[in-house]
Amino acid sequence: MKKILESLSLLLGMRQDRLYFPQEKQVCVFNKRPILYRDFSPKSVQESINELQELLKAQGLEIEITGKFDLQTDATVKDFQKSNHLVSDGVVGPLTWACLLYPKLYRGQKKNLSELKDAVKELQNILYEEEFLKKVPNGHFDWETERAVKRFQRVYGLKSDGIVGAATWAVLLGMRQKIDKSFPQLVYFLSPQSWFVWQQFLMICFILLGIYYNPIPGEPPQLSTALATAYGLTCIVPFLIECLPLKQPKPKKLPLLEYAPYVLTGFFWKPIVNFLGTLFN
Repeated sequence: MKKILESLSLLLGMRQDRLYFPQEKQVCVFNKRPILYRDFSPKSVQESINELQELLKAQGLEIEITGKFDLQTDATVKDFQKSNHLVSDGVVGPLTWACLLYPKLYRGQKKNLSELKDAVKELQNILYEEEFLKKVPNGHFDWETERAVKRFQRVYGLKSDGIVGAATWAVLLGMRQKIDKSFPQLVYFLSPQSWFVWQQFLMICFILLGIYYNPIPGEPPQLSTALATAYGLTCIVPFLIECLPLKQPKPKKLPLLEYAPYVLTGFFWKPIVNFLGTLFN
């Protein structure tokens, strides 16, 4: 009964989102690491300027540790921002701090795997605690982690590319003001976790649409068989869509078009099921 009630509260969006912010390694962009810029060097931020200069030096940039945000520091910050595709304005805000403190992560990364493992595990911890990631964190940036990152990025209005760069790190670590405007207004009242349930529901509906309104001649299956087939295919189709070189529609303009591949899946449900059957025989 408890599990049923929990499922209902999740489905109806009544449960509060569980936000997780790591205490030791968190980029405290709001209270511990202030926004820094040239000629702003009071004693209260001298420690932060020292840290900034040390981080820039660790990146291989030529800079002296002076505790002052001088012309040299300003120029070095701009160089760092430009090389990391940030706005090169010399202002050290949340994105620049995140870029300095956390590495860019993505699936298939091969450089410094041992050094990146801690960062990947930290990423997975946040996604796992907030229920974007279902598997236990292991420090490996695999398909499941990439899928969880993309879900997180969609929810918070970031570019859904599965790459954890400065913007994604900043939002992961506490900057949660931005909401994705491409989400339909009808589901704004839902929590992110509830939206995933509705996403799967929509996938099933569109696969059923393809099964029962199939232009290919043939007898459709019974409803119970069609439901079981559609539900099973929702676990496979997202993976196939990511692998195939399909041009994805822009969700901000036509959000329902992203479900078009599921209708196509419904058209070809029988060959797909037969092919999967041969793999396990």
